[in-house]
Amino acid sequence: MEAEKGRAVTAGEREAWMDLAVNMAKEALESGEVPVGCLMVYNNEIIGKGKNEVNETKNATRHAEMVAIDQVMDWCRQNEKEPKEVFANTVLYVTVEPCIMCAAALRMMSILWRIIHLYVNFISHISC
Repeated sequence: MEAEKGRAVTAGEREAWMDLAVNMAKEALESGEVPVGCLMVYNNEIIGKGKNEVNETKNATRHAEMVAIDQVMDWCRQNEKEPKEVFANTVLYVTVEPCIMCAAALRMMSILWRIIHLYVNFISHISC
């Protein structure tokens, strides 16, 4: 079981975080994007969240994970925290397996505790 700062994350917490990630994916779909959503949680606080913004921004790198990474970097600057320490203790909740670009970025950021939740027939569960 993953932990944040030595504290075990409960199944209920994991489910609640995933529900929020799914809501981000729904927002992406409603905006004409590929329905991917993610959260980055540090010490039981959301410090980064993202949904795909590729079509909106006309920037192919604006995947949900990359948006969330940018927010975590901003959070670190605002809170005078060392990004390496924060990322190493951050849990990623994402609705689909990251692409090679995002997986490489996550690896470079040393996100050790990852929860990758794949939804079977994800689109069919989204009511538009």
